[in-house]
Amino acid sequence: MAHRPETLMVELFRRRTLVGLGEIHWCPQVMEAITALLESPALEGTFDDIVVEFGSARHQAWLDRYISGEDMDDAGLEAVWQDTLYFLLWSPTVYANFFRRLRAVNLGRAFEHRVRVVLAEPAIDWETLDGEGFARWHEQRERAYAECIKQEVLGRGRRAVLIFGLRHLTHHSLPDAPYRPLAERLVKRYPGIIELIHPYHGEKGVFSGDHLYLDVRHNGLMLPAAAESSSGPAMIDHIWFLGDLERRIALPDALFADMTWLVTIVTRLQRLGEDHVARARRLMTAPQRAIFDDCLARHQGNMQKGPAE
Repeated sequence: MAHRPETLMVELFRRRTLVGLGEIHWCPQVMEAITALLESPALEGTFDDIVVEFGSARHQAWLDRYISGEDMDDAGLEAVWQDTLYFLLWSPTVYANFFRRLRAVNLGRAFEHRVRVVLAEPAIDWETLDGEGFARWHEQRERAYAECIKQEVLGRGRRAVLIFGLRHLTHHSLPDAPYRPLAERLVKRYPGIIELIHPYHGEKGVFSGDHLYLDVRHNGLMLPAAAESSSGPAMIDHIWFLGDLERRIALPDALFADMTWLVTIVTRLQRLGEDHVARARRLMTAPQRAIFDDCLARHQGNMQKGPAE
């Protein structure tokens, strides 16, 4: 049976503590749809928290004040995503706008119905992080996400929406996954605690048999996923049909106009190693790469000169 997203979310929170909304990186249409859904007045009071992948716990105290509606500007907002391991991934404006829009929602609600946004990535120290440290944090992230949800949501008797990339939100490990995903960890410890919703996307798949309901492909409805697929039990519970989704890797040009931030990016990537520099360059357009390479060359030259005497 097909449901309007708001209707299904209300129904799910009557029987579950957690609902996972799968996000597709580099596909802003999905994040826009998720944000619009969570703004809906129909969901007011149905959950307490939103746990997100795209923010560093280092800034949780600041974000709590900001999201709750305190009288303050958003001058510290960029640091929330800039201090993460995957800061380039979160550079599209859709993620910063999510925080701004949730703050606006809270300002229009009674205090007892205001939601909290929980930053799931552990605080890291970019001043000392190197390639080996990055790899360790990367390998430990699923465990860290689960521990965050345990402490910040479940331990407080609260209900939450989880917004993470698709591969973090599956009931079972994918065949090629080197780790157990977040949702599988939660279900193993707390059976029946969560239901998972993925947007349909032909390229990324939905880990549910990928069968397509042609009559509802473009109408924004959510439908039950296949109970089983050729590879085994269902990976998710519901499919969200948002139309034809375009996934395109494109860093925002504004990132290359902020020279202070660009120098910070170059410094971090060099500390992590050549592989990270090469991966970052592949995310750039030719004009962006030229700006980046010029900054990189100047930074390397300054390092070779050493501190001024």
